[in-house]
Amino acid sequence: MFGFGDKNKVYKVTIANTGETFEVNGKINLLQAAKNAGVEWPCECRSGGCGTCRAVLKEGKVKELSDFAYTLDGDMLDQGYILACQSSLKSDIVVEVDKDQKSIQQLKMTG
Repeated sequence: MFGFGDKNKVYKVTIANTGETFEVNGKINLLQAAKNAGVEWPCECRSGGCGTCRAVLKEGKVKELSDFAYTLDGDMLDQGYILACQSSLKSDIVVEVDKDQKSIQQLKMTG
């Protein structure tokens, strides 16, 4: 893998809409860490082109490994969406994962 983040740091991820938690070693991206932990996370391309691994960053900081604006529209960026396959962690984070591609919109409407 490439040298993402602090190679010796381990961060905690909490998925707010499922209650799942897992750890991310600083060397890998958020999506790969989720897959390694056995967490179900939608993805199609793993290269930032499809947008299916999108999530809303509720707390914490990530580093963009590529520009999210090529895949996510301005409204999504304003709402805090990130691409898991193109994010390395800079802190512990809390996210909402759009597992069925509609759930986050429903949470926003009821929240």
